[in-house]
Amino acid sequence: MERVLGVLAGEPLPDAVLRAWCHSADLVLAADGGADRVLAVGRRPDRVVGDLDSLSDSARSLGLDVTHDADQDSTDCDKLLRLADSVGASSITLACVEGGHLDHLLAVLASAARSELGVRLALSTGLAWLLKGPGSWDVPTSPGRRVSLLPITRCEGVGLQGVRWELRNATLDWLGLLSVSNRAEAPSVRASLQSGCAVLFAQYEPHEVPFW
Repeated sequence: MERVLGVLAGEPLPDAVLRAWCHSADLVLAADGGADRVLAVGRRPDRVVGDLDSLSDSARSLGLDVTHDADQDSTDCDKLLRLADSVGASSITLACVEGGHLDHLLAVLASAARSELGVRLALSTGLAWLLKGPGSWDVPTSPGRRVSLLPITRCEGVGLQGVRWELRNATLDWLGLLSVSNRAEAPSVRASLQSGCAVLFAQYEPHEVPFW
């Protein structure tokens, strides 16, 4: 199961972009009101999970496959990632994670960092990958595109190649070095970590996504 999309109830992507993600996915999971986001672009979510406090009455009336999870110690994103893991997914792309609430976006990143799944975020201006060391990742891009690598936890042995300001065996920390608004200089960039967890952002135009 390679094309798994998880949709939250944050600010929606442009309709055409979200529609393309939803209709190219093999499995679409939604967290609570994220089901309404999916239905609005003409796709029926395969599974819905959450405490259901933001799921609309119209969505409830459709007989969706809904799992009620009232655990107040976990976020909707936690519940969505647990559902993805339970159905055998090894990776997931999360959509509708942005909006006017910085705390919600940070909570999504924290949920992704805790999960054993491979997680990336579909954003309004590109894609972001959650990276956990040790490992290396190659991400397609184009010269001149914006690339950022930000630590979620302290990251050691960090490399970033294919960009204007490369990193080699660096340490990234919120109170120290960050790599923000770097620029790609090759058709792909390579990020590597010996330890820690980081998020790698790459800029894409709307017509260039989705890709799996």
